[in-house]
Amino acid sequence: MNLKSTQSVRIEKIFRHPIKSISREELKQIKLERRKAIPLDRMWALVHEKSSFDELSKEWQPCTKFLRGSIMPTLSAVESERLDDQKYTFRHPDLKPISLNLSDNADRTSFVNWILPVCSDKIPKPTKLVCVADTALTDTPFQSISINSLDSLEDLSKQAGVNLEPERFRGNIWIRTGKPWTEFDWVGKIIKIDEAELKVVDRIERCNATKTNTKTGQHNCDTIGILNERFGHQDFGVYCSVRAPGTVGINSVLSLN
Repeated sequence: MNLKSTQSVRIEKIFRHPIKSISREELKQIKLERRKAIPLDRMWALVHEKSSFDELSKEWQPCTKFLRGSIMPTLSAVESERLDDQKYTFRHPDLKPISLNLSDNADRTSFVNWILPVCSDKIPKPTKLVCVADTALTDTPFQSISINSLDSLEDLSKQAGVNLEPERFRGNIWIRTGKPWTEFDWVGKIIKIDEAELKVVDRIERCNATKTNTKTGQHNCDTIGILNERFGHQDFGVYCSVRAPGTVGINSVLSLN
């Protein structure tokens, strides 16, 4: 689909994930900054007892250093609600809700103790929440924002025979294009969303986290197998880099610049 066609491409959902691969919250609008991830997205990550995370480094570090839903599915069932600044309420279907201030060291320890009962004994135990100053712990070495298509999700759901929820893909911006998989055609191009401009950098190769029902924290669909079998790849959504700042929200229109 050509974004310059008469059919509007609009934002329908926006998500942020305060703790990498563990929490999520739905937003109505967000301010995008040049070469930055969505504010507070993936600001924190959960390290484990065997992690090689370097606390002295001021650089981005890869997902292999953290506990995440791809290796511990129950973590995908954590939801978050931002109350103020770094104050959140966290919920999990098997745990009582807990409200914490992540800027407080004692509260970060409380989060680890809260999540510990649902963690598998077969995986290294979580030890602490960490962050890197002014750097989101995205899945890419650059500060990325993901754009995902609800049309592609519906097509994949049809192939899978399962109603797949957007949350399992941990995407930031969800759009309606009118045609599935057309977002792959945008790689290398600049798109405009209101005043913001983003370069579409690459397709997103997906991992086992997408197999998990985010309401239960249990695998319920082999998304990776279906993508490979039916489409010849395991990609879903695209990574973008913000080139010009701006505030975007639900119903914001996308166009090719």
